[in-house]
Amino acid sequence: MTEAVADAVEFTFDWYGSFLDDLRDAGYRFRTYDQPVEDGDVLLRHDVDWSPRNALEMARMEADRGVTATYFFLVTSPLYNPHHRPVRLLVRELEELGHDVGLHFSTHQHFAGEPTDDELVDRVRDEQTALAQVCEDPANAVSFHRPPEWVFRESYEGFTSTYERRFFEEIDYHGDSNQRWRGDHPLAGGRAAKMQVLVHPGLWGDEDASFVERLREHTNSRLDRTARFLDEQFVEKQYNIDEYCEHVRVDS
Repeated sequence: MTEAVADAVEFTFDWYGSFLDDLRDAGYRFRTYDQPVEDGDVLLRHDVDWSPRNALEMARMEADRGVTATYFFLVTSPLYNPHHRPVRLLVRELEELGHDVGLHFSTHQHFAGEPTDDELVDRVRDEQTALAQVCEDPANAVSFHRPPEWVFRESYEGFTSTYERRFFEEIDYHGDSNQRWRGDHPLAGGRAAKMQVLVHPGLWGDEDASFVERLREHTNSRLDRTARFLDEQFVEKQYNIDEYCEHVRVDS
């Protein structure tokens, strides 16, 4: 295990790169949700809550190491729009790098309580159809955003949930939600036989920072980009989508 990973976790891209290297050095194979998960396998998953730009940064790091992951995008996010051209191009690049792209589904956008399975499946399929306009080959797997208790360990007809019992209880599960790993970080306690690892790209950066600092950083960046968009589009009326894509793809 590298010194970076053996020490306390830093939410930096450098630490994440060392973590990927350690997973590879330990002999883990990286699988997708439509493949059987056997001893020595890792399901590497990213829930893209607020930073497509960080998702692309991590996707490139993974591709450079021959690592594949599944990236889950919200189509109901108020923070980014997968159909906006800069984000759409970013999603396509993720696929070109060899990663899977699937739906990050927010039950809270549709239901106050627990729906019937048919109601849930219908809403999931609606959003999968929307995402399919962005992706070349969207994954059938679905990751629930801020999952309510009633989705844990459940299976549904028509799509694969990342919280099914076989992914959530029958193998080791590690997530970095709110910059707090569910248990220790995935290599802290030795080599698990097989596991699912959830990483939120928005929590990571060039320098280590707290959850609140990271959230404020992204909030300010999003407000700046929105103000620039409105000014160029409606005030100066000099909006050029190609030029906008060039700089937005860097800081989306």
